[in-house]
Amino acid sequence: MIISGRYSKRQQEDVCCSDREINVMDRKYVIQGIIGCALFGIGDWLLGFVDPGEVPADVFYFISSGHNAEYPAWKITVTLVCAIIGVLFLWQGFMHISDLMKEEKERSGAARVFTFMTYSWLIIHFVVTIMVFIYSYSCRTIGTEQAVIISNGLDKVLDPCILIAYIILGIALIDLIIVIARGRTKLKRVDAFITPLTWMLLIGAISLILPASPFSKGLYTFCMNGGMIVWFIRLLVWRKEQLQ
Repeated sequence: MIISGRYSKRQQEDVCCSDREINVMDRKYVIQGIIGCALFGIGDWLLGFVDPGEVPADVFYFISSGHNAEYPAWKITVTLVCAIIGVLFLWQGFMHISDLMKEEKERSGAARVFTFMTYSWLIIHFVVTIMVFIYSYSCRTIGTEQAVIISNGLDKVLDPCILIAYIILGIALIDLIIVIARGRTKLKRVDAFITPLTWMLLIGAISLILPASPFSKGLYTFCMNGGMIVWFIRLLVWRKEQLQ
């Protein structure tokens, strides 16, 4: 279907998007997803762009040498503020991935799955941020040795929570691959090879290939949000092609 004549932008949105037959996802939700991931991504780089050297002790998995007493507290504040604002956009973008589904009942189920994914995304981001703050603050106030003990104790308590959050996130991403491959979405089956998980793994692999540096650690930290941003941008390109 080609939109012609002197339609307003709003009219074009109503004709092309409301019936869900042509476009895979409403443009405003794709953009909100990108904004949400970008805001979370700012936090990724603030947390990850540090000396990647290992701490010679058993601490929380994300902690590295760069999260010592010199790590500035303002980065934690900005990271949390970006996440609080970003989750409002992120939820809209993630939940409306369900618009890709062909059947209404499948859309409602997918909306719940990706709402759970948003929740897990926020939990992982929040826990990592707080753990970095506790470790760096403890290093400044009571010394590295005590900071290690505290981090180790919290790690044992929070590990199950982080694991469950990653499992929920993984289920949602794998479920998206499966429904695309089975032809239950408006995307082509071959698009199952180019999902958010694909881009996440690619960005993560590149970060591991690069020499150890603040940039490589920052890129690795950013791989989840970066992968989603690339995939959302691809949806925008797809949408534009459908309007032509």
